[in-house]
Amino acid sequence: MSRYSPYQVVHIRLNQLENWPTCTTPALYFFWWHQRALAHVWVEKNCTQANFQTQVLAACSKAQGWNIEGIANWEELIAAIQSLTPLLSEGQEQSVSVVICTRNRRDDLKKCLDQLLLSIQERDEIIVVDNAPDNNSTASLVAQYSNVTYVLEPRKGLDIARNTGAKAASNQIIAYTDDDVQVATDWVDSIRHAFDDPMTMAVTGLVIPQSLETRTQYIFERYWGFNRGYQKKVFDKAYFEVMLPHGVPVWDIGAGANMAFRKAAFELVGFFDERLDVGAAGCSGDSEIWYRILASGWNCVYQPMAVAYHQHRKEKKALSNQLYHYMRGNTSSLLIQHEQWGHEGNLKRLYTYLPEYYWSRIKERIKHGYKENFGSILTEIRGCIAGWRYYQKVKLQPRIAELQIAPILYTPVEISSNSLVSVIITSYNYGHYLEQAINSVLQQTHVAKEIIVIDDGSTDQTQELLAKYPLVSSFRTKRVGLSWARNIGTVAAKGQFLVFLDADDYLLPDALEQNLQQFAAKPLAAFVSGAHLRIDDGGNFIPHPEAPYKFEDNYLSLLQGNYIAMEATVMYRRELFFHFHFNTQLEACEDYELNLQIARHLPVFSHREFIAVYRIHKKNMSANQERMLKAAILVLEQQLGQTQNEAEKAALATGLANWKIHYQNNP
Repeated sequence: MSRYSPYQVVHIRLNQLENWPTCTTPALYFFWWHQRALAHVWVEKNCTQANFQTQVLAACSKAQGWNIEGIANWEELIAAIQSLTPLLSEGQEQSVSVVICTRNRRDDLKKCLDQLLLSIQERDEIIVVDNAPDNNSTASLVAQYSNVTYVLEPRKGLDIARNTGAKAASNQIIAYTDDDVQVATDWVDSIRHAFDDPMTMAVTGLVIPQSLETRTQYIFERYWGFNRGYQKKVFDKAYFEVMLPHGVPVWDIGAGANMAFRKAAFELVGFFDERLDVGAAGCSGDSEIWYRILASGWNCVYQPMAVAYHQHRKEKKALSNQLYHYMRGNTSSLLIQHEQWGHEGNLKRLYTYLPEYYWSRIKERIKHGYKENFGSILTEIRGCIAGWRYYQKVKLQPRIAELQIAPILYTPVEISSNSLVSVIITSYNYGHYLEQAINSVLQQTHVAKEIIVIDDGSTDQTQELLAKYPLVSSFRTKRVGLSWARNIGTVAAKGQFLVFLDADDYLLPDALEQNLQQFAAKPLAAFVSGAHLRIDDGGNFIPHPEAPYKFEDNYLSLLQGNYIAMEATVMYRRELFFHFHFNTQLEACEDYELNLQIARHLPVFSHREFIAVYRIHKKNMSANQERMLKAAILVLEQQLGQTQNEAEKAALATGLANWKIHYQNNP
């Protein structure tokens, strides 16, 4: 093995130069335009200036998708760079909680914190989770920073520490970095603006090595590095479905050293799976939660404007241990993903693609002799085997429970004429009804309102209609279904209260005012619901039973049947959707399941004032009696493990019988 010559890590700011930079060897060059990374080039020994310029053009063209034949000189390169579209939109000005999980690395942590403090704003927060420390060195260090919160987590494990940080965070965006990382000064702002799309639940960023002093660091960066390129990438439902048959390579999304989530993501898909911790399964907790986000219909985004500098492990033994745990975690996560979702592509990747990959590397080793990336093959294979064995011990163990309900939901709500109500209208090919739904909100007697339309992949005139309403916020999805569409609306909503209206229904003129008055009378209610009218497709009114008036034992009443009947009659407190969401696994009755979950924990109120109008037509979801009955039974059966006394069990049994009778009498 030849003697290793350390590589320099050189950063070239092209906006500060008037001509080509000169090369020194060996080095890893990163090229920038102001704060935007453009490309990188590995420069070896004896590299000529002409060859260097050719490599720079090729690297920039490949990284940015340019036609290299159109760039012949320095001026044309700069012109091409100046024509780049921005990677960041304005986005929402959201506060960020930065979580650093650490253990016994005081010196690294100090460097991390000092740099991070240059990136945050006053409204942001930093949380250090001290994970099963051997001493109080971390606590004493953090005590020196007045604007850093210290949290002790005595249980050892990275994903345990990450979950602890998520629970401690007070902001709606939670970013994670490691103690051996130093972030760019605009890192937090780049993370903040990357969540401009309400579909985005997770964001990752560009990771660059701090140094390449040792051969071990060079090998890691060359063959295992965290760099995912220099263009923004959106991993969405379409990407997930294309890759699903082969096993979705979620590790391509980014690295745990530079990632962020909406806080809502942890309520939607759960926390990090603690079975995947280092020392247990390995270290794939980040990629496994990205899988859950994609499988649930949400997006992950790679945003290279969010830059972090990572200190790679210097010693060969440390790298070997790291790669062993990478593959142990990768194997375990594939099995866990199959366990949860039943996606056969995970097993195909594990039992077909991985063996083929390692066999090809072994054959290449035999044929061509030693290469620097061959030394870890057996270590990686041992990690795969260990991951499979570990999973056999922990399979089917549940993840941890959801976040506790915020104390604010136990306090009286305050109502005024300025209380903003967000009305979320979901539509799939209901453009011919949508105009009436929108106008019914615009004509409300309560003035403080916003309208959010989620167009769930419509192929009719919905988009043309929405163009007529510039004050209506609209989002178009790729046919994700009613529950996902409503959940997207909750993320986009800014109101103190939320109402969900289907595009084929409409609100009565004083609907919002009526429900706000009910909240004023019952300020401890988590939601209020009212009565509704029914019409046929011709607009003719149909008789309807009188709605109940209920404030006590609503959970028992809902167990016996869905007395709410129409979701648009319900007005929710906004804070509920930090903890509860529509169940995307249900084909129907998702509103029934949501209201059951809320009523089990919090007081709710039902009144008899008419709020909305339900339109009966051939395409109603409720017209499919068999599907509705199946969904209602499933919702109640899921409550079996949550009933706490004989009264609740009796109510549930009555509900199962009532649903069957209802659909037998209404074929």
